[in-house]
Amino acid sequence: MTRQHATGAGASAQARYRATWRAGRSRRWLVRAALAVAAFAAVTWAWTWQAGLLAAAVAALADTVQRWRVHSAAAAWRKGALGERATARRLRALEPAGYTVLHDRALPRSRANLDHLVIGPGGVVLVDSKRWHRNTSIRGHGGRLWIGRRPADSLVKATVFEAGRVGEVLRAAGWQVPVVPVVAVHGAKLPRWGALTVSGVTMLRAGRLCGWIRRHPPRLSPEQVASVSAAAERIFPPYSAAE
Repeated sequence: MTRQHATGAGASAQARYRATWRAGRSRRWLVRAALAVAAFAAVTWAWTWQAGLLAAAVAALADTVQRWRVHSAAAAWRKGALGERATARRLRALEPAGYTVLHDRALPRSRANLDHLVIGPGGVVLVDSKRWHRNTSIRGHGGRLWIGRRPADSLVKATVFEAGRVGEVLRAAGWQVPVVPVVAVHGAKLPRWGALTVSGVTMLRAGRLCGWIRRHPPRLSPEQVASVSAAAERIFPPYSAAE
C-alpha cells in the first residue's frame, strides 16, 4: 500500500502571500506620513496652506494606490494557495487506491515549484492548480483560445516546462515513465463534461480531476509505483525546505 503523505499544498504560495503583505507595514505608514508632510510643507511655502493640504492628500493617495498594487500581488499568492489546497483535498481520494500524491515540490535547478505530483498505475501526472474568477471568459478569437485577456498557451507555458523537466529528472534517475501535465481549474466555467487541450496540456474542472487520472491506462505495477514514488519524494523535496 502506498504511503500517505502530509499535505503541504499551497505552503510556498501562502508563505509568499504573508511575506508580501506583512513586509514593511509600519514603514509604509511612516513613508506615507512623511510624503504627506513634505508635500504640505513645500506647497504651503510656495503657495498657500490650502494648496498644501491638497498636495498632502494627493501624495498620500498616490502612495496608497502604489501600496494597493503590492496588496493585489499578495492577494494573487493567497488565491493560488487556496486553489492548491482545494485540489489537494480532492486528490486525497486517490491515495487509498494506491496512488502517491506529493504537494508543493521543488524542481531541481529551477526556482519553479510543482503544485502536485500524482504517481500511480498510469505513470506520473503533474497537476497545476488554477483559481480563476467564476466570470472568467473562455473563448476562441483569431485562431487562439483566450482565457480572460490572456492567450491560453501563455498560461500553460510554465506547466509544459515543468512537466518536461520532471520527465528529464526522472529519466536521469533511471525511470522511463510518462509525465502527463494537467491544469485543475477552480471557479471558471470550463466545459462540464469535456476538457480543453492547450499546447498538449489538458485543462479541466477540478471536480473531474480524479476521474480523469483514474482513466489513464495502467503502465506501472504497484511495486513500480512505490519505487517511483520513493525516488520522486527524494528528487523533488518540499519547496519550503529547498528555498
